Formats: sequence, C-alpha cells, structure tokens
Amino acid sequence: MHSPGEFQSAKLLVSILFTASILFGAFVVLSPFILAVIWAGILAVATWPVHEKILKHTGNSHGIAAACSTALVLFLLVGPMALLLVFLSQDIYSTATFLIDADTYGRPAPQVLYKMPLVSEWLVQYWNKYLASPKQLTGILEAQLDLIRNAAQTVFLDLTSRLATLLFALWILYFFYQDGKGISAWINQMGYKWLERRWPSYVFQLPGAMRAAVNGIVIVGFAEAILLSLLLWACGVPSAVTLGVIGAVIAFIPMAAPLMFALIGFVLFAGDHAVAGIAVFAIGTLIVMLADYLVRPVLIQGGTQLPFLAILFGIFGGVGTMGIVGLIIGPVLLVLLVVLFREAARDETSIDLDLTQNMKTLR
Repeated sequence: MHSPGEFQSAKLLVSILFTASILFGAFVVLSPFILAVIWAGILAVATWPVHEKILKHTGNSHGIAAACSTALVLFLLVGPMALLLVFLSQDIYSTATFLIDADTYGRPAPQVLYKMPLVSEWLVQYWNKYLASPKQLTGILEAQLDLIRNAAQTVFLDLTSRLATLLFALWILYFFYQDGKGISAWINQMGYKWLERRWPSYVFQLPGAMRAAVNGIVIVGFAEAILLSLLLWACGVPSAVTLGVIGAVIAFIPMAAPLMFALIGFVLFAGDHAVAGIAVFAIGTLIVMLADYLVRPVLIQGGTQLPFLAILFGIFGGVGTMGIVGLIIGPVLLVLLVVLFREAARDETSIDLDLTQNMKTLR
C-alpha cells in the first residue's frame, strides 16, 4: 500500500504533466500567430486611452468603437509605414537602375568628387575603377551573384511575412478592442490568484511602460524619419527616404545622425549647393536634437521612470535578441526588472527601504 503522501505526490506529478501537455500543445498550435498576438496586445495597450474616448463618442457601442479604433491605427500608423516601404523600394530600384546603367555604359565621376578635400583623389580613383568603364561591376559581382540573389529573395520573403503579420495583428487588434475589458479582468484574476500582493506592482507599471515605449520609440522615430526624408527631398538629395530612415535609426547613437547630416551637407556645399547643404545640416541636426534629446526622453521616462541609458540598453538588447518586437518588449522588461528590484528592497512590513532619501535628509 502506498502512503497518503506518496499518493499526493503522484497526483501532483500527473497534474503537472497534464498542464504541461496542454501548454505545449497550445504553443505548437499558436506558434505561427504569437508574434501577431504580441503586436496586437502592444498596440491595444498603447492606444487604449484613445479607444476609450472613441467608445464614449459612439455611445458605448463596442463593435463600432473597435472598428473605428482599428481603422485609426491602420490609417495613422500601418498605412504610412507601408507607404514608407514603397518609397524605400523606389529608392532601392533607382539605385539599382543607376548601377546597371553605369555597368552597361560607364559613368564619369561627378564634379563634386573632385572638390572634396583630402579624400577627392581616393574617391575619384575608386569611381573610375568600378563605375567609369563598362562591365566593371559585373566582374566583381559575378562570383557573388547567387549569394545576392538568395539574399534578395530572403529579404523579400521576410518583408512579405512582416506585412502579413502586421495585417493579421490588425485583425486581432479589433477583437482586443471589442473584448479588452473582459480580457483584462481575466488576466487580473489570474494575476491576483497566483501572485497575490505582488501583482498590483507589476500590472500598474506595464500599461504606462508600453505606451511610453510605443510613443517614445515607434511614433517619435517614425515622425523623425518622415521629417528628415522631407527635408532631404526638399534639398534635392538623392534617395531621400532611405537616408531619412537611416538618420532616424542611427539617431539612437549619440551624435551619429548629426555627423551623417554634416557629411551630406558638406557634399552639397562642395557641389555648389551651399544653401541646401547648410539647411540639411542645421535643420536635420535640429530635428534630431529636438526628437532624441527632448521629446523622446520626456515621453519614455514619463511612463517608465528608467534612465535613458537603460532604455537604450533595452532597445538594442531587445532588437538583438527578439527582432523588431524587441523594440518595445526590451524597455518594458527592464521596467519590470526595476519593479522587481523595488519589491526586493521592501521589508515584510511593506516599508520602502530607499536609502537615497535618508542620505538626502542627512545632507
């Protein structure tokens, strides 16, 4: 006969295996949709205050409000992103057309290269080596043709997959808007059941952190890319959208974007476009400074209470480990880590043992 303790242990083991089997099976079934669900959840949390205002204006009609909120996200965020991809594709096509034309007929070095101080001789030498005479690029790229073709196919398939995921996330987002309060109540019930007193500390921080990450990283970066692209296009810079997007991306690295605009402005200045060169450097640097050193820190730190350096770690670490979704998840995880540290600094009587306040008092 087995003792009652052994029987209880066996029941616990069976229960754990049963639960693990359900979770594993559900993960296998849902794995193709997990990324879309995560994006839909992030967008729902980040835009929920706007959805609540729309809900009030529609007479608390959840279906109509969900449709309006989803359409708003589509037209203000997803649509412009798709349009940006179209312009990027046009820039890539124009660059490829230029290279094919140069490889077919040859292109003489532009006069601006001769006016560049210090590096003019080096630039002209390499231009003449690869672009001035026909069939120079073909010889270089012939051995890498298969690799380039495979890479292009991979990028195309990846972009197609991302677009399909984003559209599917919008469909899921509609149901999150429609049933958001019920889903939130269900999650809170589980959180309170299993984490008890610990749950409020995390659940109250999470929405603000997500909204701050979306507003401060995605929205500000997107607006920055649009403004920089318009500036470069107005100043007659080729591939303006591509360079504008690159400028918005490298703006996270201190002084990298101003250096890029200084180089572009210098090239324009050397090419007898002094006004355009000064405008690119001055206005481009002003846009980057305002966006990255004023607007973005205020939006992010206002909702996360994280140092900006920690936010950068969250962004780069998140993207490096989780891909594009890590852009949001990375900073949010660091916010939860800070909450965990604060929780660990409290004693059993829930007194916050913040020694920095005591040190300020002593001073």
